[in-house]
Formats: sequence, structure tokens, C-alpha cells
Amino acid sequence: MRGLTNRFGSQTVHEDLDLDVRRGEILGVVGGSGTGKSVLMRSILGLREPDAGSIHVLGADARSGRFADRQHITRNTGVLFQDGALFSSMTVGENVQVPLKEHHGEFPERWYFELALLKIKLAGLPADALDKLPAQLSGGMRKRAGLARALALDPPLLFLDEP
Repeated sequence: MRGLTNRFGSQTVHEDLDLDVRRGEILGVVGGSGTGKSVLMRSILGLREPDAGSIHVLGADARSGRFADRQHITRNTGVLFQDGALFSSMTVGENVQVPLKEHHGEFPERWYFELALLKIKLAGLPADALDKLPAQLSGGMRKRAGLARALALDPPLLFLDEP
């Protein structure tokens, strides 16, 4: 990332920010509430258009607007948002299956179920969480369900917003 600038009206959140993270590195961004951590993540992921700068994620240009770049970033990143961002009308298992079906829609239904169960257990949830709706879970369990979904595609790059 080079020269990233994010503004909200007259308020500058990031100005001329440069950042390099190499494969295998772990980076934690720490700061108080409202300091721009989530804005930074959303900019890197292409979910927010920054005011200036260039962003490359795993070789793809996050600001190009090209479908191939967007798809490359989406397929190769897992994201855990602050609130888990689960679909309220879907079970935990169905939520975990969303990225699998979106990017690998040609497999038998049983394959999705088994992989969702594996990711749920990997995230520290009991197997019976698979059939629960997000509203039936505690806040911590919802966070782990969001983590299971973020891990669904075994992404080489993982973003965790307030894990």
C-alpha cells in the first residue's frame, strides 16, 4: 500500500500511509475506538474507496475496479468483521457454507456440510452450533462462528477486526 489517504469530510483518518506486509508475516493494528483501524481494513479489502493511494493485495490491484482483481482478493482473503456479520436468517452452518458455495459451487451438498462442521470445530464451537441461528448464540459464539466462516476457504490472508 502506498500513499493511502482516507477522509470523511474535513476529517482525515489516514494520510499518505505506506504499508508492506509479506507472506508469512503477522501484523496487528492497535488503536483506540474511532482511530481508523476498520477503515484501513475496509480500504485494503476494496470495501471502501480511499481518497488517494494504491493498494495491492496478493498481486491484485484493490482499486482497479476489474472483476478479476476483485475476485482474486475475495477468494484469497478471510474476514472477521467486528460484529461477526452473520446472516441472521441462516444457521451457523449455512453461514459458513456461503463462501464455499460462492466460490466452489460444483460440489455435493454433503461436502459443504462436512467442511462447515470442520471449520466450526476449528473455531472452537461445539458441533451443535451448526444448526443454530446467530440470535441463539452468545456474543463470543457469534464471533467464533464469524471466524469459522472467515476460515472456510483456507485463505492465505486473514483480516480479523476486533477478534
